[in-house]
This record gives sequence, structure tokens and C-alpha cells, in this order.
Amino acid sequence: MPDRSFSWHRADTPTSHQKTLADYSLDIGGGVSTLLSLIAFSDAEAIDGKPLLSVVDREVLLRLTITACKMLAKVAEDHIDIANTVEAQ
Repeated sequence: MPDRSFSWHRADTPTSHQKTLADYSLDIGGGVSTLLSLIAFSDAEAIDGKPLLSVVDREVLLRLTITACKMLAKVAEDHIDIANTVEAQ
């Protein structure tokens, strides 16, 4: 079985930078939303003033969120650079 990357697009949709960026944006945006929701839920549902997530778990989730956002920004920046290079030619 050939190794194929997952995509939210139909299999017959041609590969493009916009398609890749849309896939990454959906995945990372959904993941960041979930992580921040977990942190907010932990704080809102604190028991005796103590959040459900430990300080360590909260920091790990925040670092993961920050890293995911930086990755998405880098992919977008790369796509912009490619588009600007093509337009300049």
C-alpha cells in the first residue's frame, strides 16, 4: 500500500500550497482550540481552588500550543514567500 499523507481534501483535489496550508490550519487550529479548552476547563472546574491539571501538565499543554502556533506561522510564512517569489517573476 503506498504511503499517502492524510488530507481533509478529496483524493482527486490537486496538490497545492493553498491545500497544504488549509490542511495544516484546520489540524493545528483544532488542536490549539482543544488544548486551550482543556486548560480553561481545568481552571473553571477547580476543586477547593486547585485546578484539575497540575502545574506541570498545564505548562506542557501551553508549550505544545505555542509550538503548534509557531509551526503554523512558519508554514504560512513559507507559502507567502513562495507566492511572492512566483509573483515577482
